[in-house]
Amino acid sequence: MRFVFVRHGESTYNAEGRIQGQQDAPLSERGRAQATRVAERLRGAVFDACYASDLSRAADTARVIMQFHPAIPYETTPLLREIGFGVFEGLMVGEIENMYPDEYAEWNQDRREYTPPGAESVRDLHTRAVQAFAWLRERGHSGSVLVVSHGGLMRSMVAHALGFALEDRLRFHFDNTSISVILEEPWGSSLRLCNDTSHLGTDLAAAETPVG
Repeated sequence: MRFVFVRHGESTYNAEGRIQGQQDAPLSERGRAQATRVAERLRGAVFDACYASDLSRAADTARVIMQFHPAIPYETTPLLREIGFGVFEGLMVGEIENMYPDEYAEWNQDRREYTPPGAESVRDLHTRAVQAFAWLRERGHSGSVLVVSHGGLMRSMVAHALGFALEDRLRFHFDNTSISVILEEPWGSSLRLCNDTSHLGTDLAAAETPVG
């Protein structure tokens, strides 16, 4: 079983420098172009199924890819959503610092353990990622499965698949529409590709964007 992970294209919140979390910001114009590029890259791939986060930036990225694979099953699920950032969602870092100075200071000191008001903890996210990976395995596919999701969730899923601890999830980074591949074999899982954005070229190359 092979999992092909794709992070969604750039969203309007990514472009504006806003924290997204589970806010449903749509793809930006650049994000739609990125989705088209990754769709072309995966045009000749053979998938058993596609599963995507139900947030529009991921679901719409998946739909662009699925235009070349109309016969395969496609399903969205909240299991694949990004981490919830509570009161920080929709805000730029400067706005968070001004509106929630104490919370922002704590978040900066320990982003692994501190949970902003109304947010999902990193441990909760990691638990959900483990559940999502088990759910994907239980679908019973034997070939390649396309999974379109978010940077934070993908960090936890890939770390879990490779047997790393929660604390190691931040060793991974995923740019918009990057492709990463996990191959599941009888003796364990192996990382065959990580954060590949070669399909974007220099004009749509990945840039640093907020979480989500």
